[in-house]
Amino acid sequence: MRPALCVAVLFAVVAVAAQPAPKLEIVSPLEQEYVSGMVKIEARLVPLAAEREILSVSFFAGGTSVCKVTQRPFTCMWNAGPLAAHTIRVVVDLNGGGRLVKTIHTRGVDSGESTGVSAVKVTATVKDGEGRFVSGLAPADFTVFEAEARQVITGFAAEKAEVNVALALDTSGSMNQALPSVKVQAKEFLRLLPPAWPTAVLVFDNSVFVIAPPGMPAEDRARSIDMLKAWGGTALYNAVVRSLKEVAMGEGRKAVVVFTDGDDRNSTVGATEVRKAIESSDAVVYFVASGEAARSAPTMRLVEELAEISGGRVLRVQKDDDVAKAFTEVREEIRNQYLLTYVPARLAPPGTWRPLSVKVDCRGCRVRARTGYTVQGESGRGRGMPNAKGPTLAFGIRHSGSVKPSVRAAPASVAFRSSHPSSRRALLPLSPDGCGPTTSTCPRPSGRSCRRCCRGSAAASCPPR
Repeated sequence: MRPALCVAVLFAVVAVAAQPAPKLEIVSPLEQEYVSGMVKIEARLVPLAAEREILSVSFFAGGTSVCKVTQRPFTCMWNAGPLAAHTIRVVVDLNGGGRLVKTIHTRGVDSGESTGVSAVKVTATVKDGEGRFVSGLAPADFTVFEAEARQVITGFAAEKAEVNVALALDTSGSMNQALPSVKVQAKEFLRLLPPAWPTAVLVFDNSVFVIAPPGMPAEDRARSIDMLKAWGGTALYNAVVRSLKEVAMGEGRKAVVVFTDGDDRNSTVGATEVRKAIESSDAVVYFVASGEAARSAPTMRLVEELAEISGGRVLRVQKDDDVAKAFTEVREEIRNQYLLTYVPARLAPPGTWRPLSVKVDCRGCRVRARTGYTVQGESGRGRGMPNAKGPTLAFGIRHSGSVKPSVRAAPASVAFRSSHPSSRRALLPLSPDGCGPTTSTCPRPSGRSCRRCCRGSAAASCPPR
């Protein structure tokens, strides 16, 4: 062998031997962070070139396997549940039989600090200069300020993570002509949501009713929507508050979508109470406004203010195509949001308004998030609805050993279920005199004509005899 060739081979061997052994890092969450709800576990090898040798990456939480991936990105979405301590382990199997293991421990709330920690969740929408959603951002790309003080982000859920959704549809009398088209668009909106997302459907006229609770089969939910008829007034404020209650107990991101064509005329709560409920919830609220609602300056000012507080927005529609476009925009937005969680560095007294701002390290990008929240108190004062007419909503309430949402339930709505044993139809509204829901075969009854009308009707929604 020539001397020059020998030297080249020697240098190659030395170079290979000099390469550092790959190191496994868990990028998110970090050691001793607080985590709750949907959390992205992310791992990487250093140097990054070593990732070419990865055969598989397995993710474990509390000793239970939660994900296994074989290609980039090496991430796993995991539902951590309420704030608590967890052990997270990542195992990387390499080509050739090598294995790397990394373990971290997230932080829980011990008895000594359970009265001083409340987790705050902030949903953020990020778009580039051309209005396109920005994906692939990491916790380090965000900065959260509460009352101008920078906070430490302790939990993070990326876009595509699970969302708890409540869709509220206006079925007041003024919706008579528009309702058939709205029902079609509502069903399409729901059909295109990921099946695993907990989704509730509500309707409102003089009152508010849940016609499809989370978990109802899609076919039954669609039939419930098909049965809707336009009648009565508009309890818009009640619908917003009830929708917030529907998503309050869910983990992770939350979204409320309200379609209305009129001013509020029949709610038992006022605008001030609705504003308090939104300030005390971590749900993003969207309004799709048509008809009189879209033309009324006072109504538009109010719903725009409410949507802005929550980090949502208002979409005005005039024709059927606008409705389809609005529902599509809302659906795509809630699919592409980030959830940031932090524990305030400074705890304020219950009932205090805490302004928030979120910044993102992304050139030309714009971020939209809730403008603040009301600090919750264990007694319930200063949060959500102050009286028994509606639910009191809260998030991050302090509990011994955990932090979790809290809801004080409102009185149950007057409603009934079909008496047929095989029926899985959701709660449907009774008319004011206690008769069944109005249908095309059983017009709105009054007094003692209710039973006679329903006995002569094939409507499955008639009250049981």
